[in-house]
Amino acid sequence: MSLKKLIKLELISALLLSLAIPNQFLLLGSFVCGLAALIPHFIALEKAKNLKQTLLLCFIQSLCVHLLSSVWLSYFKDFAYFTYGASALGTATIHMFFGFFFYLPKIIRTDDLYFESPFRRFINSNTFKVIWFSCVYTVWEFQKSHGFLAYPWGTIPMSCYNLKLVSQITDTTGVRGITFLFSFFAANIGVFCIDFVNSNGIKSYRKNFNIFSATLLFFMTATVYGLIQYSIERVPVKHMNTILVQQNYNPWVIPDDALNIYESEALTLKGAEDFKKQGKKPDLVVWSEGVLHYPFPNGSESHYRFFPEQSAQNPELRPLIPFLRDIDAVTVIGGPYCHNMEELKFSNAALLFGRDGLYKDYYAKIHLVPFAEYIPFTDNPIMAFFMNSLVGFAVGWVPGNEFKAFPVELSDYPGQNASISMPICFEDAFGDIFAGLKKAGTEVFVNITDDSWSCSDAAEYQHFMIAWFRAIEFRTTLLRSTNSGYTIVEDPAGRILYDLPLFESTYMAVPVPVYENFLTFYAIFGEWISGLCIVFMILTAICLFKAFHDRYMSVKPLILKELYKISF
Repeated sequence: MSLKKLIKLELISALLLSLAIPNQFLLLGSFVCGLAALIPHFIALEKAKNLKQTLLLCFIQSLCVHLLSSVWLSYFKDFAYFTYGASALGTATIHMFFGFFFYLPKIIRTDDLYFESPFRRFINSNTFKVIWFSCVYTVWEFQKSHGFLAYPWGTIPMSCYNLKLVSQITDTTGVRGITFLFSFFAANIGVFCIDFVNSNGIKSYRKNFNIFSATLLFFMTATVYGLIQYSIERVPVKHMNTILVQQNYNPWVIPDDALNIYESEALTLKGAEDFKKQGKKPDLVVWSEGVLHYPFPNGSESHYRFFPEQSAQNPELRPLIPFLRDIDAVTVIGGPYCHNMEELKFSNAALLFGRDGLYKDYYAKIHLVPFAEYIPFTDNPIMAFFMNSLVGFAVGWVPGNEFKAFPVELSDYPGQNASISMPICFEDAFGDIFAGLKKAGTEVFVNITDDSWSCSDAAEYQHFMIAWFRAIEFRTTLLRSTNSGYTIVEDPAGRILYDLPLFESTYMAVPVPVYENFLTFYAIFGEWISGLCIVFMILTAICLFKAFHDRYMSVKPLILKELYKISF
């Protein structure tokens, strides 16, 4: 197969994957496209003639997925260089590196270099090809979604919102279980297509019966497990009366926080009035990320006690601290936390205010957006000069280092609390962050987010789709209180109990269910699926290199010549 045809296959793969995840045409994505997306990718990699082609194909597929599915990143103001352009190149380069692993078994498949052996026959089998592709692709998405440069967008699990039964396995496997399942299916269909085209016809089915059976068994097991989990009647042990505020205010347009506070107060008053009509009091009020601009606890309490001035058009709106005191509820508001004013060390934080309206505590965002919220090596004058020249600053947020959970007193349950944690924006993409918060005692995840800058429904739904799995993984209620959407209350099975429309200034006042607190298998063991894939890859690599070494010692001149040919 020519290189041009292989590239066409990768472009088809990129297009299908971009349609599989939430987009402007399919706002909740398509699991059908997700199942099909990796089939042309597998075929192209299998048909690649050498290592150079394999690396190129991986680079093209990943680059196109990123560019097609993450256009909204280009609206990230001064950070567009990194969030769209640099992230596309970085992601594609890392996937290109994984081309080495996709290609590795082909070395031993070459007829001229090795004696016949059971190991070599296994490496040549379709069963191994399917398992190997599934493991490498799973590890690729694991690596893509973890670490300093993590970007979990554009991944296979983002296509699964309408596949709710299969998605239930994530409380055991995490989302990488879905990656493995989908890539296993795609590789299975891929080997069948290759054999069918190679004139095997119906024999292709008989030849691949074992892996067809394994694929069917995996999906049936996942579906049955999901049916059981989705059908379980989970009864809340208590409820938390909550007001979620979606002010739909773009701080990049008008940087002053006064209007944002006014709008949030007005929506909060409406929510409090709703509870009052029911004879209830709010327990928790949540405003989104980045509402406040002045840092706590560095004197800002005095500022917000007297300023901004009372609005003549809205006389019921008051300065922040007196307003929060009169609402008489625990309030979470996104704003900066000051570690050291002299050294300008601030964190992107969720600030906690008590029923008396006073600042009580904070949670600092641990996983920061690379090169936007956190810039490494800025102590180096060269790096500082480069960043100042490029985006006009070289100072970022200080990452948090502590998982925290906070008690919220429940007015309908005298003497009882609900324990909440407050992951911020991008952090809702990371199971390890939520695992740390869950182990700290969390009963309800309260995520605050600001994606208003994206100006895109697809961006809002993509972020929601990433976060959606966290409730299932930890069987814990998830709240998302966002500036512009998608604001939701989600139960432990992934059902959306309440939601708000995108890009509208509105609110919800709802009784949030709190369920029995326990640790799921995934919460305890984490990314064990990815770990198994890595172990399989390492063991296979050891066997490959041992076979390579043994044969290399016997036919050293020949193998160097032939290895160069098949690689380049």
